[in-house]
Amino acid sequence: MKIHNEVRIKVPLDEVWNALNDIPRVARCAPGAELLESRADDSHVGTVAVKLGPIALKFKGTVAFVERDEANHRFLAKAQGNDEKGRGTARADVVFVLVEADGGTRISVESDIQLAGSIAQYGRGTALIQSTAQVLMDQFAKNLEANLTSLRSGNDAPEPEAAKEIGVASLVAKGLWNAGAGLLKKGGGENN
Repeated sequence: MKIHNEVRIKVPLDEVWNALNDIPRVARCAPGAELLESRADDSHVGTVAVKLGPIALKFKGTVAFVERDEANHRFLAKAQGNDEKGRGTARADVVFVLVEADGGTRISVESDIQLAGSIAQYGRGTALIQSTAQVLMDQFAKNLEANLTSLRSGNDAPEPEAAKEIGVASLVAKGLWNAGAGLLKKGGGENN
């Protein structure tokens, strides 16, 4: 399943690029993530917890940066993990691209996600996964911006906002809204 997310933060591109190369900082800003180990081969072991209403998933796995293109401000990362309750696995190829935008930075994320095992049933609704990913990206961007803004002003970095419980009903509604808005933009929702 391929999903796209995009966020903007009011911090210059070079500062964001440097921050995203600081994996402990990134892990502190990512909702539900915990960094357990950084390895010499530029791979990192950690956990990621996501709660979708009554369904709590926690993956333990690795993420490795297989390509860093500083000239184009682009990262390629590969991630894989296993649900701690043995319900399945997740793999993802993720491309991050940073672009200057309105005095700040736009971060675009293209993810190709493969789910296996019983958790694959959660991935049947792409809109649900897309909406969950966007909510998490929005929280990450807010945390990263607060972290970098505090450091720029000479203050200690604030504690990142914790991951919020994301209700299934609100995600489904948002996914349906986004899908309907997409159809209207393409002209598919007009009755002429």
